[in-house]
Amino acid sequence: MNRSTFFQQLYEKAPLYILGLILFLSFFIYIYFFIEHPGSNFVQPTDEEIQQQLDDGVISERIAALKEHTWKYGSRDAYLYTEMANQIIEDGIYGYNTNGESNAFVTPGYPMILVVLFLIANTLGVEQMIIVTVFNMVLSLATILLIYNIVLKTFKNQWMGVAASAFYAVYFTPYHYFRTALTEIPGIFFFCLAIYLFLIALEKNKKIFHILFAVVFCYGVMLRPVIAPLVLIAFVILFLKYRHQIKTSIVISALWAVGAAVVIAPWVIRNFIVFQEFILLSTHSGNSWFAGSNPFDMYSFSDYWKEQEELGMDSKEYALMKIKEGFETNFGLWLAWFTVGKTYELFKLPDAIYFYTAYGYVNFVKMIHHLIVNLAFITVIISFISRKKEAIAIASILILYIGLSNLFLTIPRYGFFIIPVMCILNGYAIVTLITNIRNLLQRSKLKNANKAAS
Repeated sequence: MNRSTFFQQLYEKAPLYILGLILFLSFFIYIYFFIEHPGSNFVQPTDEEIQQQLDDGVISERIAALKEHTWKYGSRDAYLYTEMANQIIEDGIYGYNTNGESNAFVTPGYPMILVVLFLIANTLGVEQMIIVTVFNMVLSLATILLIYNIVLKTFKNQWMGVAASAFYAVYFTPYHYFRTALTEIPGIFFFCLAIYLFLIALEKNKKIFHILFAVVFCYGVMLRPVIAPLVLIAFVILFLKYRHQIKTSIVISALWAVGAAVVIAPWVIRNFIVFQEFILLSTHSGNSWFAGSNPFDMYSFSDYWKEQEELGMDSKEYALMKIKEGFETNFGLWLAWFTVGKTYELFKLPDAIYFYTAYGYVNFVKMIHHLIVNLAFITVIISFISRKKEAIAIASILILYIGLSNLFLTIPRYGFFIIPVMCILNGYAIVTLITNIRNLLQRSKLKNANKAAS
């Protein structure tokens, strides 16, 4: 083998070697965070500290009771999820934040994962959160690999896949959330897996892949319901691809419906039997509508609660009334809130960084976050200008997700969920930019050489 052949083969395999290095370095960082366990939310507060906050009126009696446990699981919601899972195991009652009563406050995707993980932990005789943390770490590493493969399937370019996976590997927030009992890590994994399975189904057009895509996507919906309407993008792509084969489109749609029914039907049937009403996803959305109906925090939520109680409305009814009233009386303010304002709230900072203000890497983490977010938005604009259909499809996921999120409460935690899609766009953008610059330099060099020869 001559030297040129060796270097050619090395160049061809380099993306895989670099991907392996990215995974190894990411694994090393996960192990560091697993062992050192940094973050102020993971520090157990003393009884005196809790009592002081209670005396100062900073927290309520309910929050004070929760603070004795939340440090172990990462947050209040995480603790309530673990309580729910243990309640299912011990009492057979499905209910979130309830005193032994059934409810449909949250979808069953994540509670069922916790039930399985807790049963494994109980069987092995180890701490439940150790199993949860290891599980989340595996899913986070698998997400890096999925991002690479999604880009490879979409843009047919390994270097773009390497760049995209590198962006996600250096992003800080997964290294926080993998140590919590929250939906973020599994939700992102199933979302990325659904995108990858969709690409395979589109490529191979086999029944099993179409059903698998629907099952995985709908399980992702059972983890994070807000992504449900994103399936519209899949339908648009499907009908564009088979616009001259209507029968094929109908068959594939039917397969997706079968996959969806496998996941969602048992939940809907359970809700109808228990509550005698149709509940497709959860009863939780009212709180999110309510929390997102205060533009730029201009008004006092205590006034909102008081008025809601006086009117005898539930949270969703009241929120929709305030939104309608707001658009009628101050259209510009409310339009700004539901577009620019809420989008800013989603991405104003990397989620969970506020638990690490004592650490020296905070500014670096923020810099990476702003680079990923700003580059992604620039890439969205350029994608539509250049009419690159693959980039437009990925950009549409980001746009639709932001639009859906902006209907409800927008916080950096929900912005984190779509970061993998931003990394995919950035991988495409960076490699395209480098390629275009290289081609420009080569053309300039060739032009100069031709001039010299003449």
